[in-house]
Amino acid sequence: MIKILICDDEAIIRQGIRKILENFYGDIEVRECGDGMEGYKTMAVWNPDAVITDIRMPVLDGLAMIEKALAAGITTQYVVISAYRDFEYARTAIRCGVREYILKPVNRFELTDCTSRLLGIREQEETKEEKGTVPEESGSIGKAVQYIENNFYRNISLEEVSQVVHMNTAYFSTLFKKQTGKKYIDYVTDLRMEKARKLILNTDLKIVNIAEMVGYSSTKHFARIYKEKYGVTPNGER
Repeated sequence: MIKILICDDEAIIRQGIRKILENFYGDIEVRECGDGMEGYKTMAVWNPDAVITDIRMPVLDGLAMIEKALAAGITTQYVVISAYRDFEYARTAIRCGVREYILKPVNRFELTDCTSRLLGIREQEETKEEKGTVPEESGSIGKAVQYIENNFYRNISLEEVSQVVHMNTAYFSTLFKKQTGKKYIDYVTDLRMEKARKLILNTDLKIVNIAEMVGYSSTKHFARIYKEKYGVTPNGER
């Protein structure tokens, strides 16, 4: 059964999201929380597959809740919803490893697309853990992927990540490609482009700011890589 937690201080928003999810997914359990601290406590004991959270909430806001959950070692996937096209909010969200960032009013098609992508990612990760022939190595790559998720906006090298998981750089490079299906540099680049595209399509942030947020000091270099991947320039997406 799919378990999804909805965190929003507006009951009507929570109920609307719940209705969308329950109509879309057959086998689902949904819980609701009205503030970030309640959401954090629920995550800790319930272990949801995905969390859909607003940013501005009483007691503890959505981003602070996510940071607290990460610090406590709680693993789940997040969809951040907000009525604010704010640079700092978006930057903090992606630095917390948030994969999906959508704006209010919530579009039901966008919401179900986001949650389906996240649930697919979580299922893949769990399958890899179950089928891992060498659990310790699988765990190390999982740790590396999480480290990349949390630090991709910096200039993180292959050497740095291999040291984090205490592996020889050459061996780590080979194992990383074997388990993820991508070379290290391609994985990081794809992740940066994925984050950038979300921001381009869902915010009014300037391209130069988005480039910086996902790890590129040169907007020109960022635009070239973006076009190579998506066949259109960042400005062309708008």
